[in-house]
Amino acid sequence: MSDGIDRDALYIDGDWRKPSTARTFTAVSAATEQPIGVFPEADRTDVDTAVAAARRALGGHHGWGSAKERAAAMERLALALEARTDALGTLIAQEVGTPLARAIEANVSAATGLLRFYAPLADVMYAEDLRPALVGHSLVRREPVGVAAMIVPWNYPLSTLFFKLAPALAMGCTAVIKPSPATGLDSFLVADAVHEAGFPPGVINFLPAEREVGEYLVTHPGVDKVAFTGSTSAGRRIGALCGELLRPVTLELGGKSAAILLEDAPLPLFLDHLLNLSFNNNGQTCTNNTRLLVPRSRYEEIVDAVTATVASWPVGDPLDPSTVIGPVAGAAARDRIEGYLRKGRQEGARVTTGGGRPSGRDCGFYVEPTVFADVDPAMTIAREEIFGPVVTISAHDGSVEDAVTMAEDSAYGLAGSVWTADETLGRQVARAVDTGTISVNHANFDIGAPLSGRRESGLGSELGREGIEAYLQYKTIFVSEPPADSDAPAT
Repeated sequence: MSDGIDRDALYIDGDWRKPSTARTFTAVSAATEQPIGVFPEADRTDVDTAVAAARRALGGHHGWGSAKERAAAMERLALALEARTDALGTLIAQEVGTPLARAIEANVSAATGLLRFYAPLADVMYAEDLRPALVGHSLVRREPVGVAAMIVPWNYPLSTLFFKLAPALAMGCTAVIKPSPATGLDSFLVADAVHEAGFPPGVINFLPAEREVGEYLVTHPGVDKVAFTGSTSAGRRIGALCGELLRPVTLELGGKSAAILLEDAPLPLFLDHLLNLSFNNNGQTCTNNTRLLVPRSRYEEIVDAVTATVASWPVGDPLDPSTVIGPVAGAAARDRIEGYLRKGRQEGARVTTGGGRPSGRDCGFYVEPTVFADVDPAMTIAREEIFGPVVTISAHDGSVEDAVTMAEDSAYGLAGSVWTADETLGRQVARAVDTGTISVNHANFDIGAPLSGRRESGLGSELGREGIEAYLQYKTIFVSEPPADSDAPAT
């Protein structure tokens, strides 16, 4: 296309710069399979330039700008993103296949919300705490961790970026960001907003690139911290590289979360939440509850109700307001999902709805929303992350103990939910399940509370006040008397 979406420069050191190679990526519409824009591919030379710019902007260990300056710049960025709401939402809907309203809510609104959540923390966090010690005093400083390399996925390109960028900016860190090539085009609109917001040169840099360049960024000697969201396999590789370097890393990885329905589960309420709980973003959400664990006494009732609900959802163009399920993000994603559909049938699971490509959708990367019943927990489709609009239904014996055991029978531990008429029991069950986040009788996500993964779902936490910890480091200065030049409160 030549309608202004094409880009030919990289945003590095506060300006648009010619890339070091002539290689480009082409963004493709998930609904039409047609090109929607071309943008440059970054190389190692661009990484060197961006990291050097980020180090200059850091200003030693004090971080860029004062707390007030950082908070003000973050608010300006929120306003600049809001001014681009329609353009960003439309582009992400085209790139990922996310229905438009959801693309806006889960990306643009989330990004601005995160900036406004963390901006006040830049102003209220004390740089130093003065603590009485056995001898004299301890002056405990909070300092920015430094230059952060941020590698973000394609499924929620803005929100997963600002999970990292918002707390990092508030704490005075600088950032070198590698967007996914699959959705790299939208990062140029974000860079436009960054430029408009007037951040100092080098504070935020964008480098869309392939995995090899991403690894170079992760291991670059000028990088102090790595934050990654993506697949568990890629997370293992990044974790290994950071382990070799003793470099701090946050990993938000895959999931295979379970929705536990107890004997008294309120089925109408569960069905009302099923889309957001298990099929969010056409199934392309790591926290989706894709294993439905239901009591054997109500098995057929629940299977029939889930099947009817899922079968009723319109599948179509993500820009059409009536669409509930859009296409997935690319041919490779569709092929992978279809491989799991074949595997499920081969293993003996029963398809109650979906299971293929929707009729009349010859163009676009569409997969029907699919329900597998009669799923043994040992089946591949019950153990591996499919990352598409597919859920499995398995029976438990009706007891809390059996349901919790089944829920925890997974390599992952990211999310989950409990459904029961007894809220007190629901909270007890939620506390018993070893997972990072879990809800009772609704689907929820809260930027004010930490998101943490257990086992193969990741390391560290993002979101909440706790999210700033990944971008801080501590220094203790032992002093004999309280320093006159410190405004630190005594604790």
